[in-house]
Amino acid sequence: MGLRPMVVPATEHTEAFVSAALDRGLPTMIRVLAERGREGYRALRLGEAQMDGWLNEAAITRDRSTFLGMVPGINDRRWFAWRRWRGSVLLGWCARGVRLQEANGPEGFLQRTVLVERILVVGGHAEHRWAAWLEGVVLSQEGLRFAPWIPHAQSVEAPRRSHSDVDLWDCDLARTPPTSAPQPGE
Repeated sequence: MGLRPMVVPATEHTEAFVSAALDRGLPTMIRVLAERGREGYRALRLGEAQMDGWLNEAAITRDRSTFLGMVPGINDRRWFAWRRWRGSVLLGWCARGVRLQEANGPEGFLQRTVLVERILVVGGHAEHRWAAWLEGVVLSQEGLRFAPWIPHAQSVEAPRRSHSDVDLWDCDLARTPPTSAPQPGE
């Protein structure tokens, strides 16, 4: 039995449930990307074999026919940028396109599944802040995962210090970062 979607209780408010799941899961995603780069990304992405537990046959066929491209190579600059921020803490996040996909709906999910189109994560290390977009995130029983139907090149952006989207902060759900950068030892 492969990795399964996180069970979304029918009685719980979806916003509170998703916010709590992002608060728990995003620090792990940041750590895995910063410590393991490309291999960490691959470990966080739902594999083709795991799609079996998430999607019906028609959706699997549709998603397999989507051109995804190759996983960015080991020397891709995004992995160097993530390694630079090893040891960072999550300061905040801005989730856009948060949707609860019902079981057996037109998207083909087998169980109620939370899909987040894009998440701007804001991290901090010493006195510096950075931000990066993560695209196509789903909630699994073992934490957050990248959706297999999102092109590899779009799933993970290289973190950068002066990210203009932090100033826009247009979110469906958010955990606003503090106004000052973290200080050493925080």
